[in-house]
Amino acid sequence: MSCPFVEWLLIHYASTKSQSPNEGRRRWKLRVAQKFWSSGEKMLSSNTAGGTDDNADFHMDVDPFDEASTSREELGILLRTDFSDEAAWLAFCSRLEEGEKEFAASPLEEDPGPNKASPNGTAATTTAEDDSDESDDENSLSAIFHVVNPSLPQERALLTNISNLAALRLFNDVDVRQAPTPPPDTKRIRPPNRLVDSGGWQEVYVGKNLWIYDAKSNSDQCVRVVSQTSSDMYGTAT
Repeated sequence: MSCPFVEWLLIHYASTKSQSPNEGRRRWKLRVAQKFWSSGEKMLSSNTAGGTDDNADFHMDVDPFDEASTSREELGILLRTDFSDEAAWLAFCSRLEEGEKEFAASPLEEDPGPNKASPNGTAATTTAEDDSDESDDENSLSAIFHVVNPSLPQERALLTNISNLAALRLFNDVDVRQAPTPPPDTKRIRPPNRLVDSGGWQEVYVGKNLWIYDAKSNSDQCVRVVSQTSSDMYGTAT
């Protein structure tokens, strides 16, 4: 069964955008999602929504947080949400940098070839262009996380102690999928929960993987990964 949320976006996104023009793609989609979940009838008639979503505005529009997410080349986003212990944060960043360098170096380990050493065992001469290429490769490979650590007070206030769901809604795009099928003799959850199962549908998020540095991270020096979707086991939440 195709997800009806796309049809809701095709119908409601443009008007939602015009009503709140100073927001952005993610917020507009969230507003449409709220209408979707508030409606008793999720499925729309086939002739209600016209057009396709291939190049729709809800795919192509920009968002204020794209610069820190969609537009980045890194594999994921590391979001600092606690600013109470600068020493602990700097210690964590140092360990993270070391780990990224180790990760970046591992796939480059190769047996020496003709261009690595001269036949008599002396080191081969490399050109400045070669050094530049290697430096570019190292920079791209070490870019595993984009670290979001704002310095302005108002930006820090936005992220301080932010919930996982609120973080997802800033840096990922909302979507809807079919909820996992309940096992035999298992009733659907009551009351319905859009993050678990509401009318057979489930709210999920699409985008870069997100890790949270929170107050607990100051002591255990670990970050928490944020779930974008639930597992395929019924009853688990996004």
